[in-house]
Amino acid sequence: MKNVLVTGGSGRLARYVIEYLVDRDYRVTGFDCAAPNATDYPKGVQFVKGDLTTLEDCMRAISLSEAEAIIHLAAIPYDTELHPGQSRIQSLPEDECMKVNTMGTYYLMDAARRFKHVKTVAFASSYYALGMGRRLSGTPFKVDYLPIDEEHPNRPEDSYALSKMFGEEILRAYSRAYGIRAVAFRLQGIDWPFRKDDYKYGITLEARPNHAGGPVGTTYQYVDPRDAAQAFTLAIEAEHLEMFEAFHLLTDSRHVEDTKDVVAKVWPDLVEMATDLEGTEGLITAQKLRTKLGYKPQFSWRNQSDQQ
Repeated sequence: MKNVLVTGGSGRLARYVIEYLVDRDYRVTGFDCAAPNATDYPKGVQFVKGDLTTLEDCMRAISLSEAEAIIHLAAIPYDTELHPGQSRIQSLPEDECMKVNTMGTYYLMDAARRFKHVKTVAFASSYYALGMGRRLSGTPFKVDYLPIDEEHPNRPEDSYALSKMFGEEILRAYSRAYGIRAVAFRLQGIDWPFRKDDYKYGITLEARPNHAGGPVGTTYQYVDPRDAAQAFTLAIEAEHLEMFEAFHLLTDSRHVEDTKDVVAKVWPDLVEMATDLEGTEGLITAQKLRTKLGYKPQFSWRNQSDQQ
């Protein structure tokens, strides 16, 4: 498998994924609604300008790329609906997130099933699909057990989280119907190498003895885009996976303490679930990804030499 189409091809994550693929001799085509800066784009990479929410544009991109695999990164990366009393400047229509993320994934998969050469689609979902995003109800995420693996029930509330959950279901359906192997990666929040000073690592979290329930918004975990690029490449190279698989994708936690100790301090209601937790990985586990795909994150803050 050598021909790969990357949607969201002008985006930040695409830069790392495309460079990783090119370094491994893949023939890569980017696809996005906005053209990239030609001086910064990897040499030898074709770019197709088009609309993800148009079937014809998706088909054109797949045809021109002769894609055997599609890495689907394109998305509106936040919820766009408004709520009374919210301090927010509207920049997009309220349905934009749901429309682009859900219908865009539908059109892409419906285009892919029309080409026999498309064998695999790897999708950038999010840990928000679990329900870790904006808790519009005002209640924390309900944790059923720890660590949180891919079988844990999803409880999304905002449109971004919901759109990612719908995206996973679209992949699952098209995999079942048309035999396209599909992989969904639930990425933790991305920490960009060129913005390392913006992130805090090695933190000791303050105790919250009065907090009830699970996390709200963050589990203090992250993924480095270079590790994400590794995972996407492993996915399109794998031949032993089920026809649809979901994986949690993360590099590390930010906290210096063991996860068990963090739970006792920050989420005291979950302490009985944490008795068997070991190490510092965090509430969400990527063990399935390590076991099934051989994923080995390289860019943890705990290895300072990798942050250069």
